Amino acid sequence: MREVYKTAQPIPRAGLPDDIAQAAVFLASDESSFVNGHDLVVDGAITGGRNWSQQQQGYVALRKAFDGA
Repeated sequence: MREVYKTAQPIPRAGLPDDIAQAAVFLASDESSFVNGHDLVVDGAITGGRNWSQQQQGYVALRKAFDGA
């Protein structure tokens, strides 16, 4: 499954329990003392969308498909 997740999100690796733990440690630390009312999403940037190069590749494929029709 890790190989599948590597290609499904912009950060090319599967998430680990340590990723969540690091976010929790940050929120519990003094370094986050000014953070207020924020949903911290730890998801490998999947909710942020695809990375630019993948999106561009999709556009190129669509253009080729319509130009050939």
